[in-house]
Amino acid sequence: MKTKGPLLKRFSGTKRLSGILVGLLALSLVAVPAAIGAPFAYIANMGDRTVSVIDAATNTVVVTVNVGRQPYGVAVNPAGTRAYVANFGDGTVSVIDTSTLTVVALVPVGSLPIGVAVNGTGSRVYVANFGSASLSVIETASNTVVATVPLPGSPSGVAANSAGTRVYAILGDAVSVVNATTNMVLTSVTVGFAPFGVAVSPSGARVYVANGDGTVSVINGTTNAVVATVMAGAMDDTLNGIAVSPSGALVYVANASDQRLYTIHAQTNQVLGSVQVGGNPVGVATDPSGARVFVANAATRNVSVVDAATNAVVSTVGVGVNPVVFGVFAGGAPSAPSSSCDDQLAELQAQLNTANGTITSLTNQNNALQSQVTSLTNQNNALQGQVTSLTGQLNTANASIASLTGQVSILQGQVSTLQNQLNAANTTIANLTAENKALRDQVAPLQQQVDALKAEVASLKSSLAAADTTIDSFVKRLFKGATDLNVALAARDEAQQQLTLALAKAGTKDWRVKRAQSEFNNGLSYLAKGRYGLAVHEFQEAFEIARRVLR
Repeated sequence: MKTKGPLLKRFSGTKRLSGILVGLLALSLVAVPAAIGAPFAYIANMGDRTVSVIDAATNTVVVTVNVGRQPYGVAVNPAGTRAYVANFGDGTVSVIDTSTLTVVALVPVGSLPIGVAVNGTGSRVYVANFGSASLSVIETASNTVVATVPLPGSPSGVAANSAGTRVYAILGDAVSVVNATTNMVLTSVTVGFAPFGVAVSPSGARVYVANGDGTVSVINGTTNAVVATVMAGAMDDTLNGIAVSPSGALVYVANASDQRLYTIHAQTNQVLGSVQVGGNPVGVATDPSGARVFVANAATRNVSVVDAATNAVVSTVGVGVNPVVFGVFAGGAPSAPSSSCDDQLAELQAQLNTANGTITSLTNQNNALQSQVTSLTNQNNALQGQVTSLTGQLNTANASIASLTGQVSILQGQVSTLQNQLNAANTTIANLTAENKALRDQVAPLQQQVDALKAEVASLKSSLAAADTTIDSFVKRLFKGATDLNVALAARDEAQQQLTLALAKAGTKDWRVKRAQSEFNNGLSYLAKGRYGLAVHEFQEAFEIARRVLR
């Protein structure tokens, strides 16, 4: 069974998919204002306690800001004046002033904060505390926690609607919907397996959830019901970060398994295409114009910058160690001279194609009518010579012509309708044929990957068993050996390592973790007093209890 925790693992794999094809004519359909200052992307580097600030105008890191331990989620307020960084390792939120690019406040929150979101007015910040199963509510005017919302599980991703009425927190296999006014959980919406990222459309009408089974759940923001499930990659692929374009027309989701960024059409809930990015992509965010999409790649320590109009990577920016940032981590003034038009080009191109088809059909009808006019004119000229003697017959013939002309018009309408149906059927056949071929081409490589993964799992199980045996043997020799300062220090380090792993797995509320922590603290006390034998004994107790938690 596949599991997923807050600290992501690297995935590998490749997949070739077509990019989004857009026409240049669509650029003329939207008004284009003058360009103004570029926005910034704030990339949390979990491995070195920093945030890399990328200038979207130059795609370069302009400054590296020191923050708390293990920074994770980042959110920029709508005004672009503050960036909020959740420090997973020390239970705080760093507040960055985007004008000076310095930390101006450090706000204590719950245990192991991971996701962070800002409401539509910028007055409240919501922090998902994975370790304490809660949501911290920060008042931005004072940078203080004004409320703590208990949750029925450990949350990861969090998002708020623009109206400031709802907050959505990911936990377990569901999404908790929180009333932002009362800070009470309203309901829980079941989604896919191991969800992680969550994003809300600008209107609040749709909520998008990235799941660990290769799907995106689409939730109605009014009824809190799942209205669609979109496959973004292969079944059981791990999806991480997710973002909605400023216009609400497109949804972007990062697939850590095949290392691609998928683009979904929000109106049809269909995948438009994908593009290869870096290793283990985690976070996804768009700039305020929708012209650029930023993808943080944890394994390759860089950020892929994607052009939304062409769906192509235009730059790769190196950042710090393990950039696992996710959330709305890009903000500021629009970087491109467009009014949220780049992310609508694909839709406008489809409308243009339909219009061209209509023009072609009308042109064909006009040509047919011109031929009929010519034929009727020739008949009329021939009949003019017989006007005197055949006036009665001409009247009868004219009546017949009028009747036939009406029938011809009816038949022309039927022909036009049948032609449109035929064109649609041909298009459907072509699409289904291409999809069938693509699916067949994927069967053999996927089977090879499955076989390879089975062999690798068996090998890893064997290696893990051998490693556990070696560790247990070493620890027994350590604890049973002669006790001096060096032995006591080694025992302390082994116990501390196991205790840290047990804490990450079970949390601080687990009674076994509390007991192990107590034994470990006793060992530290004896060690400080030079009573090494008693210290080793206490460290051994802490070690054994932590090992039982991990099993």
